Amino acid sequence: MVAVRTRWPPGPRPSSSTSPAMTRSSADVPAPALPPGRGLTAALVPVLLLAGLLLLLPAQGLAALQDRPPNPGTPALVGPQAPDAEPSTVPPPADVIGFELGSDYMLADLDQLYDYYRVLADASPRVEMEEIGQSVRGEPLYLLYISSEENLAQLDRWQEIAERMARARDLSEEEARELAREGRAIVWIDAGIHSAEVATPQHGPLLAHHMATSESEEVRRIRDDVVMLLMPMINPDGHRIMVDWYRDVARTPFEFTNTPEVWHEYVGHDLNRDWFMIRQEETRHIAHQLYERWYPQIVFNHHQHSPFPTRIFIPPFADPLNPHIDPQVVRGVNLVGEHMGKRFEEEGRPGVVTGITFTMWWNGGMRTAPYFHNQVGLLSEVAHRYASPRYHDPEEIPESIRAGSRELSMTEPSIHYSNPWEGGWARLADAVEYHFVASMGALDIGSRLREDWLMGKWQMGQRQIRAGEEGGPFAFLIPRNDQLDRGEAVELVNVLRRGGVEVHEALASFRAGGETWPAGTWVAPAGQAFRAHLRDLMEPQEHPRRELYPGGPPEPPYGGLAGWTLPMQMAVNTVRIDEPFQVELEPVERAGVPESRVFGGEEADGDAWGWAISGERNASRTAVNALLDAGVGVDRAAGRIGAGGGEFAEGAFVIRGDGQAASALHEEAERLGLDRMRLDRAPDVELQPMEAPRIGLYMPWTGNMDEGWTRYILHEHGFRPDTLRNRHFTDGELDHVDVIVMTDQGAGSILAGHRPGTMPEAYTGGLGEEGAQNLRAWVEAGGTLVTFDAAGDFAISALELPVANAAAEWDRADFFVPGSLVRATFDWSHPVAWGMPDETAVFFQNSRAWEVLDEERVAVVGRYASRNLLMSGWELGADEHLAGRPAVVEVVAGEGRAVLIGFRPQFRAWPTGTYKLFLNPLHGAGGAPSR
Repeated sequence: MVAVRTRWPPGPRPSSSTSPAMTRSSADVPAPALPPGRGLTAALVPVLLLAGLLLLLPAQGLAALQDRPPNPGTPALVGPQAPDAEPSTVPPPADVIGFELGSDYMLADLDQLYDYYRVLADASPRVEMEEIGQSVRGEPLYLLYISSEENLAQLDRWQEIAERMARARDLSEEEARELAREGRAIVWIDAGIHSAEVATPQHGPLLAHHMATSESEEVRRIRDDVVMLLMPMINPDGHRIMVDWYRDVARTPFEFTNTPEVWHEYVGHDLNRDWFMIRQEETRHIAHQLYERWYPQIVFNHHQHSPFPTRIFIPPFADPLNPHIDPQVVRGVNLVGEHMGKRFEEEGRPGVVTGITFTMWWNGGMRTAPYFHNQVGLLSEVAHRYASPRYHDPEEIPESIRAGSRELSMTEPSIHYSNPWEGGWARLADAVEYHFVASMGALDIGSRLREDWLMGKWQMGQRQIRAGEEGGPFAFLIPRNDQLDRGEAVELVNVLRRGGVEVHEALASFRAGGETWPAGTWVAPAGQAFRAHLRDLMEPQEHPRRELYPGGPPEPPYGGLAGWTLPMQMAVNTVRIDEPFQVELEPVERAGVPESRVFGGEEADGDAWGWAISGERNASRTAVNALLDAGVGVDRAAGRIGAGGGEFAEGAFVIRGDGQAASALHEEAERLGLDRMRLDRAPDVELQPMEAPRIGLYMPWTGNMDEGWTRYILHEHGFRPDTLRNRHFTDGELDHVDVIVMTDQGAGSILAGHRPGTMPEAYTGGLGEEGAQNLRAWVEAGGTLVTFDAAGDFAISALELPVANAAAEWDRADFFVPGSLVRATFDWSHPVAWGMPDETAVFFQNSRAWEVLDEERVAVVGRYASRNLLMSGWELGADEHLAGRPAVVEVVAGEGRAVLIGFRPQFRAWPTGTYKLFLNPLHGAGGAPSR
């Protein structure tokens, strides 16, 4: 069945496919024509709608509308409508979806998009579609293969060649050149990772149909040379959320607003920040395609956030450059970007900007992680991320914009902005067109330099292998057992493996770095093609010091990130070995849970007084939550306990008896790889009874990703938090929880939320004064409040705590620590820090440093180190301002308490070494009485 096409606003489209964003006079706009049979009533519909809109506008808005040129209507779209497309049995998107993609106010939802891709794959022999996994909410993740019929018949061969060239091992130059002549370029193009950037997924069906049906010389050449991997939707859950929201607010005063919740089950925008940890379901499935299966030479990640008034950002990127990235990657990125830019100018599309804002420093984005895998990672940022049209008067165009230390004219042509946009209508169709042109530019250069791309992967891989085999470093060792938390050592191995890094297990003991290492030690050799990724994750970063102007304040790094070294964040013991050594190795696919050891006797011995598991393992919380849910009694040991040659630090979990409860413990310990200690008598320390935690996690209507990451971590560890909205605080409905967690959010945002009139009424406001008073009463009656970073400012004010944020008084010119790892020390005898090491890295991103105003009520749990604070990243003035300051405090408030963590201990699920600082209070550990 062919759906009827609809279009808004009604009337024919201009025949020109040039950008409609240029200002046009009313004489250039064709008079609306009525489709046959519509009559006078239909003709009046747009008039009545316009009249209603005018009544809603204030006087100044009406005047501005009268001054602007008429909206020219939806323009002719590129792609399937192009004259080189011959008649085909393959339907264009509009025939299946029901309207032209790019039409004003119209967004194809997930079902419509997926239906079209299924129809396309069924109808065209040039398209295959595969489900590569599912999203966190269970939606399918599809990958389309688009190429010639002959190429699709040999996909396994092209994948084999791509892998051999990428791994570059056991392959001579002559063999590599032969494979480059035979192989096909693999070009990845994705859409739909940031759901608020609505044009991105709308261009996918147009691109797919064009590449499947066009018989132009260019498209035939591309199909012969290239296998396009089209990932039409990275975040299907978010697309559902966003389209549903837009359909509710379209043609209302709120049509340019974002959703009041993160557009993903957990992480929203941060789905594009999960490409080295690879935690989320979506990133895991896609990373497997990129780094363990297909190894594309070009990875194109579409976005829609170009700085106004530019129309699209494309490479080249801005400085700084991460020194681990192979220079051939940089040249490739620049080459593809300039080729795309040339295509825009050839088609007369203005507003293309390069060389600002976006850098090649950080690892971990969808387009940046590929750099460390010798792939050409591309980012485009198209303007106007809305389905509703908007007019920009030429007078609105600023003379210049500043991006960090660079100021760029928006009215005069320059090297990085050679064809300025002059203003006018900005519309969804414009954005769809720009995405389309950029995709075609990448595919075209992928075809023209097919052999170069393939050979380049081998050359870069060989260069990395040779450098690693020479040493400095030669390898990184990850001991199995010499760890505070053996489970996080396993996770570090698996993070590397999910990113395609080769990791091996030693089959026998060996000598390296002047020491003897046991069999079972994990070895990550630097002599591998993905050496850059390995080194970047395992070694400290040293971000260059940059100023906004000579002698001025520091220029913040893109994304606010300067350092992210994983062994530091995860508190995992690793050893860099510089000199070559000999060892017998076996490749690791994925590391399993640690061996579950038993101290003090065997499980089958019977008649034990009880059993204990260590509080130093994050996974112990998972086991304890399962036991508490099963009704098993669990105590917390307030001192050190030992038996059978083993010893557990303060905070161990104790299960009494040797019957059914012990059996449940043994089952969890084996599942999670936890050590167990047999106790023949009661420990000579205080045992604190535990109950299943009743946790409330504050979720504002401002779409807080920090809340989402926290919820993800809690679910991962078996906690089941209740969501608390503003109304729970304003109505005083808090008695059903014992602990409330407020993640990083400014005090003003928590208190006020969205201003009235900026969002639908149901989503405006925050806790307000009444909610803050109710929170204070709840804490003082015995509740526990846990805050991260900026939320601590709100707690100090709302609860009138005797603590201040000392960092609030420091000038950025004197103190600046952007997204870096700094050294902190902890009092592990305090219950909040049970299981923590004496010293570890914490993630500091312009975070808090507390000042204690009443030592009787405030216990300092952790401090920033007194010297050598910076471990990885960039700091200015840390030793002078931050050294020795309290970082984590517990404050008595009536019968309850507040735990203020001055940084984010769970930032994007990276710093697993500081998880215990907030997991401990959730299980009731603290110095003040619990509720």
